Amino acid sequence: MRNQALAVIVAIVLGACAPSATPAATQQASSAATGAPEPSVSITFWHGQSGVLGDRLNDLITKFNASHKVQVQGTFQGTYDQLYQKIVSAIQAGSVPDMAMVSGPPQTAQYWKANAIVPVQQFVDSADGLQQQQLSDFVPALLDDNSLPVNGKKTLVSWPFSKSLALLYYNPDILQQAGVSVPKTWDEFRTALQTVKAKTSATPLAYTPDVYYFFLPYLWSQGGDALSADYTKATFNSAQGLAALQFQTDLVLTDKTAQVTQSFDWQNPFAQGKVAFAVSTSVSRPFIEQAMPKDHTFKVGMAPLPAGPQGAKTDLFGNNLVIFSKTAADHQRGSWLFMKWLTDTDQTVAWSLASGYMPLRLSAQSAPDFKAAAEKDDRVLVAINALKDAHGIPGSPDWQKIQPVLGDMVTSALLGKATPKDALTTAEKKVNDILAGQ
Repeated sequence: MRNQALAVIVAIVLGACAPSATPAATQQASSAATGAPEPSVSITFWHGQSGVLGDRLNDLITKFNASHKVQVQGTFQGTYDQLYQKIVSAIQAGSVPDMAMVSGPPQTAQYWKANAIVPVQQFVDSADGLQQQQLSDFVPALLDDNSLPVNGKKTLVSWPFSKSLALLYYNPDILQQAGVSVPKTWDEFRTALQTVKAKTSATPLAYTPDVYYFFLPYLWSQGGDALSADYTKATFNSAQGLAALQFQTDLVLTDKTAQVTQSFDWQNPFAQGKVAFAVSTSVSRPFIEQAMPKDHTFKVGMAPLPAGPQGAKTDLFGNNLVIFSKTAADHQRGSWLFMKWLTDTDQTVAWSLASGYMPLRLSAQSAPDFKAAAEKDDRVLVAINALKDAHGIPGSPDWQKIQPVLGDMVTSALLGKATPKDALTTAEKKVNDILAGQ
């Protein structure tokens, strides 16, 4: 998602590949439209899941292969950044896989701009596709996250798979000691941090500054946005944007209730019971629990991000799936059949319980295995209940270059190198230059 080091590579490679900014949709493969028998093809699938998650994904692939003519060969290609770089190189070389994971709408938009992928919509609408009733079983926010405007019409270009969102983590023991409740608004959150500082020895908040944590959710909850609807202009240098950046600055520099960390350095102190609040994605809980000392464990609290005047808002994270246009029609169709199977209710429940990602379908919550897990621990429902407030990362093909600019904007203000207003103004000019192709 945050591929700062590759921005220059992508600008050069995809710029060279792209015939136009709005390519026409690839024509639907005739075999998909005729409802022909399942093809006997071997599908290459590049992904970024390793460790336990890689093992669980391989289990699903093995299960699919055991009952289908289509055979999927999953290949781990490294971290999401490494996967992204390999896909960019493959697009340039004209040797792409059949399908791959993609880390969010910005990368999808880049591949689409390069005319490198086919819109999943054509398979959804085909004889192998989904009826409207089946499609409506998917969480709407997740379909929106995979949609881009194609010829003026909202179109599914990619397909959801592993989805998470930003949540507030808390230590219930520290909150009880301080006598504070889980905050529901940003004002309550600031007050809670001040109270924890005054009444306990714990660090009130530890987090790694990032445009995705605090700034965007706060901006959205105030009714603002980062970019214009057509992605041609920066819109974050506004009253709402100033409030969002000022809020973080006040926590760090004025209240001194927030400890700024790097990467996941907040995780161990939180797991050791030294931190009251943290902000991270909904898949962080297992990692926090794994880092807990055996002689000092606690039940990790999870809650939606606080709300602003326009309600609570949160970032939608995780990876989606794409099918590449350079592959043969029967391989494209085989890739879709695997993608569709992978997101059936049974599979999305199994993947959710194995990985910590959210199930993609509404019917998943009624599935026996998921109901049993929720009855045992209702925290599995926190992220799902927050989906109604989920906001996708801007689907601009330039976001890969914009995101580090906004990240620098946040850190410059938190380090006291610039006032929030000056940081916003500087970033606005840089972002508008990027959007203008300068």
